[in-house]
Amino acid sequence: MKNFIKKYALSIVAVVTIVTFSAFKVSGTKAFMTIPVYFNGVPTNATQVADESKWTIVPNGQTCNNVPNLACMILVDHTDLTGGQLDPAKINLIAVPGAAGPGYIPQRSSGTGTPNPQIINRN
Repeated sequence: MKNFIKKYALSIVAVVTIVTFSAFKVSGTKAFMTIPVYFNGVPTNATQVADESKWTIVPNGQTCNNVPNLACMILVDHTDLTGGQLDPAKINLIAVPGAAGPGYIPQRSSGTGTPNPQIINRN
């Protein structure tokens, strides 16, 4: 038995290695590129906040400071855009009242895109 192990040790190690690695499947990874899209509309108008065409890659000149009062910016995957604006099939928005005052902030309601986009509002 010892002679058998010595004679075929390298072969045994090779077989065990192949069996071990074949038990694990390496899945492909999807590359994500996060893109900021900015709200270019009137943040006190619920219809505009919910309008995906008002959310574009064009900066809005506002300081998005993460205060939940007025719509400002959303970080999404690059595949959630069509022609430089949010694709409503990927991310469908609704407008909800801001924390204080007459403003509105976006909330994802449906779509096949980014399940939890990072929404950064402003004061």
